[in-house]
Amino acid sequence: MSDAIGSDSLLPAGSGNQPRSEVKGPLNILLAGLDYRAGDPDSEANQRADSVMWVHIPREHDMAYIVSLPRDLVVDIPAFPAAKFPGEKGGRLNASFGAGMQNKLGRPGGMQLLTKTVEQLTGVKFDMAGVIDWYGFTGITHELGGVTMCLDKGFTSSQPGFKNYSFPTGCNHYDEHTALALVRQRYDVEGGDYGRQKLQQQFIMQILKQAMGKDVLTNPLKLNGIIKSVGNSLKIDFGAYDFADLLWALKGITPTSLVTMRVPSSQIGNQNDYGGEALNPTLGPEMFRAMADERINVFLAAHTELANKLPA
Repeated sequence: MSDAIGSDSLLPAGSGNQPRSEVKGPLNILLAGLDYRAGDPDSEANQRADSVMWVHIPREHDMAYIVSLPRDLVVDIPAFPAAKFPGEKGGRLNASFGAGMQNKLGRPGGMQLLTKTVEQLTGVKFDMAGVIDWYGFTGITHELGGVTMCLDKGFTSSQPGFKNYSFPTGCNHYDEHTALALVRQRYDVEGGDYGRQKLQQQFIMQILKQAMGKDVLTNPLKLNGIIKSVGNSLKIDFGAYDFADLLWALKGITPTSLVTMRVPSSQIGNQNDYGGEALNPTLGPEMFRAMADERINVFLAAHTELANKLPA
């Protein structure tokens, strides 16, 4: 079944723990969603990771903590000689992906540099990494029959392709196209990019809920069918693990055992002179250490404002 998933070396050299056959101990996974438009030369050459999520699974394998890293977080991007990239001080997190793609390295190089950037920022080595573009999201959503998404406050979109389309307050079922348009909203949704992060986290939760409700994760034929439907839009580096072993080890994780969070950051500049997002110099490193040291539940108890409350 793992053969159906596009596999590339997405982790940089030196990432992850020593190779092991059993799925033991905590797991750290980096996921990226790409803003990619087929047929657009600029998009082909300079893809950006508009959604970046760090998933931490404690050693008990009974929960998953998901923290969204702002796409415009100001970070130092390390040098990446393979892509002929010299490094950049004070760059945007999402730009690291495009920089890593250069010199014909493509998405594997982009994900490697994004991972190196996040590892440098957080001090964590990732065990696995995955990258998917929006065509992959629509493919999965279509195969699952759409998703139900809930909004505390409705809004009207100004996004090209969905201009003047109204997303109403409350819970509604969306097909693959409207669901994608919803989770890509940034300027019209309440909270801006932070609001978009919450929508994307809710989307992941609803995808898992749909998959479990349709027995996709326990039926190899159904799962294989969904994986094949997205083709090259999805690539995963499982590190030292086997896909089947991972499914078995993580079978206890359900939508209700997902904890979603935001990174403590603040806007640089204003709407007319936006300079990105600055990591809180105290709380940011403290959150990252708590994730790595298996103390994130204690950290969140003291900083409840960083936990995202999503619809069930």
